[in-house]
Amino acid sequence: MHNRNIYRRATDFVELAKAYPELENHLIPSPSSSSLKTIHFKNEESQRCLTKALLYRDFGVDVVLPEDRLCPPVPNRLNYVLWIQDIMREHPSSNVCGIDIGTGASAIYPLLACNLELDWSFYNKLIKTLVELDDASFQLAESNISRNHLGNRVRVLQAHPGQPILFPLNTYPDESFSFTMCNPPFYASLDEVTLSAEGKAMDPNAVCTGAPVEMVTPGGEAAFVRQIVRESRQLGARCRWYTSMLGKMSSMTEVVDLLKELLIDNYAITEFVQGHTRRWAIGWSFTDERLPDVRDTSLLPRVTYLISEQSISRIPNLALRSLMPPHNNIVQSVPGDKIADIHEILSAINGLETEIYNGYVLARAKEDTWSRSVRRKRKRDAVHLPLACKMVCTIKVFKGGVEFQWVRGAGSERGLFDSFCSHVSRKILAER
Repeated sequence: MHNRNIYRRATDFVELAKAYPELENHLIPSPSSSSLKTIHFKNEESQRCLTKALLYRDFGVDVVLPEDRLCPPVPNRLNYVLWIQDIMREHPSSNVCGIDIGTGASAIYPLLACNLELDWSFYNKLIKTLVELDDASFQLAESNISRNHLGNRVRVLQAHPGQPILFPLNTYPDESFSFTMCNPPFYASLDEVTLSAEGKAMDPNAVCTGAPVEMVTPGGEAAFVRQIVRESRQLGARCRWYTSMLGKMSSMTEVVDLLKELLIDNYAITEFVQGHTRRWAIGWSFTDERLPDVRDTSLLPRVTYLISEQSISRIPNLALRSLMPPHNNIVQSVPGDKIADIHEILSAINGLETEIYNGYVLARAKEDTWSRSVRRKRKRDAVHLPLACKMVCTIKVFKGGVEFQWVRGAGSERGLFDSFCSHVSRKILAER
């Protein structure tokens, strides 16, 4: 579970019922202790009441949840929103506008996100397959947005058969979008839904209230997200980060395989765990924005390119190790307690622009000016044309080492980042 998720601690159902009295009717003795209370998670009405209670108490959100549609678990949905929040915070913008693909009747993602971030706005897409169901979902989504006074920040759009999944970017060609979100249907057919339920060794802990339109899509979730990848390639940087949740680990393999086939190397993978439920999410970008893959260098072994904890863009899951994106962080260990003055080393690099902040240095390089081969070439060339900035990184010194983080740069400039880190590391070690 995300480290900022308020549900990391077990819910006190008695206290929750005090804030949302309707829940009192659904409380039952806990199997673990007669002095504790819980709810019957396999009871649809109890599940809906719990979701409404959590949204009301913790976010001030009031929703209507229909009986024939998905009842979204709040902790799981909050995990996804917090991850998007992490991504946006790495490269802050004054105007954040997201697209929620297949928002559903509850509109839970924009409701949570707009509660956490007061300056975010949303365009929501409802996938139209069965007209009756979609009309009801469309109206309920608009109603839930309206009853929470977010009509000026959230716009619900209804899709039509044959439209691209990412049609809002075409509908509003002059708009800039920050991210997309998606919780696609898991299954390729209703038979697959049945087989999945029969194949589980243990009964599920909670009842599933989803309608077929929410659970089934041609080709399953992997095919759906792969189509988003293909469409996003045509749209490029019109949206900063395209993301989607995935319910099957095998789907992650299929999506990453397509990213690699299309030479998209700027992507991120994360994992959400809530109780016995495990979900994954993937995001990719055509911008030069790079995400960190080290959350806290003080927790890392002093080995270059090693990550032992989950970060924004990588997870320590051995089963998915081959799918992880390329590293954007390099940690150089330095024996002993004293490290040479990093500012002197950086100031000696010709053409390097630096800015000093609290705890780190921001460095910008337009080209390689540090390697011997490049310096010799520059001496031979008579004319040096002005260049745009190609690589931006941060350098942070900590006890026992130095961390380099690639912040901005095209995939073709990864070698420039690696070369810079290698040069500075050699200088640090040489001056010891």
